[in-house]
Amino acid sequence: MVFNEKIEEIGTDDPEVNILVDGVLSQWRVSYVSLSPVCAARGSNVSINCRYEYPDGHQVQQVMWCSMRSNHDKCVNEPYVYDSEFNNNQKNFQYIGDNTSNCSLVISNIDQTHSAEYKFRFITNKNRYTGEPGVNILVDDLRVSMSRSRENGSTIVGDSLNLTCTLSCSGNLADVQWFKNRDLIRHSEPVLTFSRITAEDSGNYSCSLRNFKTTVSEEITIYIEDVTGSPTVLIIVVFLVSLVFITAAVILIRRRKAKTQVKPKEKRKEAEGSLYCTLQTTDDAVYSTITNPQETKDVLQEV
Repeated sequence: MVFNEKIEEIGTDDPEVNILVDGVLSQWRVSYVSLSPVCAARGSNVSINCRYEYPDGHQVQQVMWCSMRSNHDKCVNEPYVYDSEFNNNQKNFQYIGDNTSNCSLVISNIDQTHSAEYKFRFITNKNRYTGEPGVNILVDDLRVSMSRSRENGSTIVGDSLNLTCTLSCSGNLADVQWFKNRDLIRHSEPVLTFSRITAEDSGNYSCSLRNFKTTVSEEITIYIEDVTGSPTVLIIVVFLVSLVFITAAVILIRRRKAKTQVKPKEKRKEAEGSLYCTLQTTDDAVYSTITNPQETKDVLQEV
């Protein structure tokens, strides 16, 4: 059998094409193993796992990956994010496949500009084929969300609080790492829980994918108000202490005044209760008169 040297374009919206050639069923297929869409965190590495098939007797001469952000349709023409025929491929894109069956691609340090649909295309010595539809990649930033037991007002010592590392285009993250004031915390769960928060927990928190610090999120600030040491409480305490001292001073002054008023009365009472003695003398005797405020008696003393 003599093959036509002209390379024909084979492709359809179905990723699998079956062609009957001389009574033999020939199969063309590109299978994207990665689920679509792929949700990626900015700064991470993303692998698009891919397999491809073609009929026996074909030899793969060229493999390419294209982005629908810069290309269109079946990626018949340039630009390509990867092309095995060129050495100046974009540095973020690395082909880890081969020229037989593996067409996997790795996108490193991915960012929002890489969000797009990606398609694999290959050329054999007889035909060329593009796998459609491709794989969609969505890129977003990691974010830290906060939930707390106190709905209104400031977070104070003793409250419970949760920080959650999230990616908007994905479900729960499997393995992350946390930072406080940019220092690594020993916690790998996507939810960071404070059952009874303290003032020492105040700080700036962020998260990233494990072993990918380039994916770190923006920081969220937690300020824990220490009620026991707040200025308002200190003012109240100082006021109460001052009030106690002032009250004690007033009571002491009043007691002293009361004592000074009582002493003259007591002296007068003592004077009223005193005895007075008067002496009278004659040739035969000495008369003494003793005077009592309540009773007066004359006492005669013999000489």
